Amino acid sequence: MPLTPSSSPLRGALARTLLGFALAIAASGCATSPLVRLAEERRHDELSKAIDREHTRGALDDDETRDVAEAVARAEITAAKGSEGATRLAGLVACARALRSSLEDRLELGDEPAAAAGQVLLSAGLVDADEYAELATRAEQSPAMRALGARSLVLPEHDALRRALYVDLEEGVRLGALRAASTRPVEADLHALVDALRRDPSPAARSAAARALGALGGEPSVVALEDAWHRADGRLREVIAAAWAMPPSADAGGRERLLRVVEQGGDGAVAAALLLARVPESAPRGAELRSIGMGALVRAAKSGTRAERAVALVLAPSSPELLELLREARKDADPSIVVVAQGRLGREGDAAEQKAARDALLELGKSDDAEADRALVELAGLGDARALEPLVKALGRERAYARTYAARGLLALGALTRAARLLGDREPEVRLDVACATLARD
Repeated sequence: MPLTPSSSPLRGALARTLLGFALAIAASGCATSPLVRLAEERRHDELSKAIDREHTRGALDDDETRDVAEAVARAEITAAKGSEGATRLAGLVACARALRSSLEDRLELGDEPAAAAGQVLLSAGLVDADEYAELATRAEQSPAMRALGARSLVLPEHDALRRALYVDLEEGVRLGALRAASTRPVEADLHALVDALRRDPSPAARSAAARALGALGGEPSVVALEDAWHRADGRLREVIAAAWAMPPSADAGGRERLLRVVEQGGDGAVAAALLLARVPESAPRGAELRSIGMGALVRAAKSGTRAERAVALVLAPSSPELLELLREARKDADPSIVVVAQGRLGREGDAAEQKAARDALLELGKSDDAEADRALVELAGLGDARALEPLVKALGRERAYARTYAARGLLALGALTRAARLLGDREPEVRLDVACATLARD
């Protein structure tokens, strides 16, 4: 009988052939590229040079750049040590989804970077809010891991333990418990939160207590925040203002307190004005409060401190009066104010103003001015490809933050392969920041 495709010998030979092809394809698809291998082995100087070579010959594309970025980030997660490593890992929230398995693996080590990995998973919403609650009661755990557990004390059965931890000897544990209170505020927490706001020696813990009181709301919380305002520094005042603006507090006298501090002026007044300017018009006196907030922002933009002027020009809601201020500010003697004004006019001005703003930013970006890099990044944020080559040049800056800043500008332009060189940077915070920013674009 002649052999047919259905005959057993031919069918077996065909199956073996197809299997061989499938295995070959799978093997080629799973092969580790040389760049990824260098990243995994943390051979950073070699990686940077290899990336440059691959880009020069046109062999580096966005997909491989993402693969290298992921390998760099995973290697840094594994290698992180001590408080410095924990600080670096804390910045991975934006790219946590791409790195979830590595963060979960790192968590198993139980050290300070492990706790940071868990905090990232919580902040990114990749685990349940009560995921690590049991760690809070384990005396054998490190303070950092207990702090992670404290942040997970968000269920009704955790209330008593959470309040007890507001006065724990470890600052991180207190901070974790106070942050948990913002997730599920309960009336019984009021007095303990007020005590933390008044007495905790940690600025971060006092800020967390203020946020929790804002989330709890009601007149007693609003009054406690007002009492703290008079003793607070500028940073805590900004937090208190934001707490007053939270819905549970805004409707219990929070808006009136914002109005009062705007009228009094001083530290925190600009932050309060920004919040007033965004009060819903449907709220009681909404239109009036918005108008008062905008008036205060206009005054700050004209005659405030350098920081107040910049904040007002960047964050104030758009209005005809604000646009006039931006037009004046583009001729300011302070280059930092000029960059802010030109950047916003590049988005909100008329067509001629947008073009003029981009041209001015490019000119400043090519200069030796201290604000040149900021001007280039602002230009990149406007989608202007003329920023690309100057930003590539800026990747060679001596200061680490300047190199990172340049890479962020390139990523804003979608130029992943041009920013890729810094995936092999000599500083771990630079390569991890660039890796995370690359992965966050997906």
